[in-house]
Amino acid sequence: MNPTALIPAAQPIPVTWALFDGLLILGFWAHILLMNAVFGGGAIALVHSAGPGEPLSKQMSKKLPTMLALTINFGVAPLLFLQVNYGHFDYPGTILMGGWWLLTIPALLVAYYSFYIWDFKYATLNGLRRVFLGLGLLSMLYVAFMFVNNMTLMLVPEHWAGYLENGGRSILNLSDATLFPRFLHFMTGALAIGGATVAVVGRWKGREDFERIGLKWLMNGTLINMAFGLWFLIALPRQVLLAFMGGNAMATGALVVSVILAGLIVHATAVKNVRNGAIWAALTVLAMAVTRHMLRKLMLEPYFSVQDLEVTGQYSPMVMFFVTLALGLLVIAWMIRLFLNSRKEA
Repeated sequence: MNPTALIPAAQPIPVTWALFDGLLILGFWAHILLMNAVFGGGAIALVHSAGPGEPLSKQMSKKLPTMLALTINFGVAPLLFLQVNYGHFDYPGTILMGGWWLLTIPALLVAYYSFYIWDFKYATLNGLRRVFLGLGLLSMLYVAFMFVNNMTLMLVPEHWAGYLENGGRSILNLSDATLFPRFLHFMTGALAIGGATVAVVGRWKGREDFERIGLKWLMNGTLINMAFGLWFLIALPRQVLLAFMGGNAMATGALVVSVILAGLIVHATAVKNVRNGAIWAALTVLAMAVTRHMLRKLMLEPYFSVQDLEVTGQYSPMVMFFVTLALGLLVIAWMIRLFLNSRKEA
């Protein structure tokens, strides 16, 4: 079957595609930073939930539930921007996954309530603390694996016919060579960013033991993730791999910047510089978000170029979007200020 016959027609967009691509990258950066901080911070708290590291687990229990709520909310925007420019690839992927995709909603609810129970009942749960924290982390792992399935399935329309070959039952993209290295690359990166989060909390609270633990996780997570990143790169189709090896200036540049920033993370952690380590870690995630976006465009090149989308020139919705965005950010800043003040009073 010709895979192009399975791709829905692209819909016109109101303004230039570049605006939505830029907002997609920035929105994903904010979302993935928060997600990494929650999952990585939670995993570190689980490892250090007993013995001398228990104060770290208790401290993280006060911060991660709120950060998880922010993670979920900040995940909405990049999904919407993705659907504007690439919806005719993203929607088929979610539909073909069917029940597997729909289960991400109850999985998120389980993670959400598990983290809040871990926080609010910390003093009385005793050994059950690890159970609820572990349940929350497992739920997040499921959601992450489903998202990686979706984000890879949308890039390979030639795999969509598997739905028909499977008798019309839901499919996952398990045969894709990039699926598992991509998933491991993301989740190991989460452990590194979780380490940066713990180190920053340690600096904020004046706890050198937290800083030491966080920097160790940041360094080791970064080094291991570089190996998974190499596996991910090698698993790419040959023409895409060559694009990242010099065939495409933007793709190669984004990858080189990511590697340099990862090296700066290792240096900052080696000299125990929490501030620089956190900054380089955040910038590395941004560079990887750009690299990931370039990968999406390169994978879809045989079927679609975002530059070919019809632009209708309707600018008033864009103006309304930025006005409401600015007002929304002001309200969020006010809410965060109220929250931090209430924490101080408590």
